[in-house]
Amino acid sequence: MDEPAERIARQVGVEDGNLVLDLFVLQQRIGALLDDALRGTGVRPAEFAVYSQLGIDAMTPRELTARLGVTASTLTGHLAAIERRGHLRRETDPRDRRSRRLVLTRDGRRVLTTCRRRFRKAVDSLYAELEVDVDQARETLREIDRAAERVISGG
Repeated sequence: MDEPAERIARQVGVEDGNLVLDLFVLQQRIGALLDDALRGTGVRPAEFAVYSQLGIDAMTPRELTARLGVTASTLTGHLAAIERRGHLRRETDPRDRRSRRLVLTRDGRRVLTTCRRRFRKAVDSLYAELEVDVDQARETLREIDRAAERVISGG
């Protein structure tokens, strides 16, 4: 018979594991944290990432894929969901009339405000539980990201 989930050690940090698997498992945990934080808003965590970037400024789809590290097809799915809610409009880019900039609508900004508040509360609670310096942890993650980019690009 299988052991109950609470008795099985999580994969993160175990002796026979590795950093990449740890990050994958951690991503699942953070996803659950954000699912809980955003429950009732109608916004999924991956979509919130798009809302949050567009809350900074209007962007082209190319700029969003670069900032979020997602594929164009993944972004397209998120944009379609956000657009169906009436939270997104596409405007001609004044720098390149062939391109479109993505802009949150007034309703989109209202939802972003609600989601940001909930997201911030979850992040603050997580930070309060951390026993390591947040800035140092983020710098380590940036280095992992840069290393992965070098591996992907071949050097």
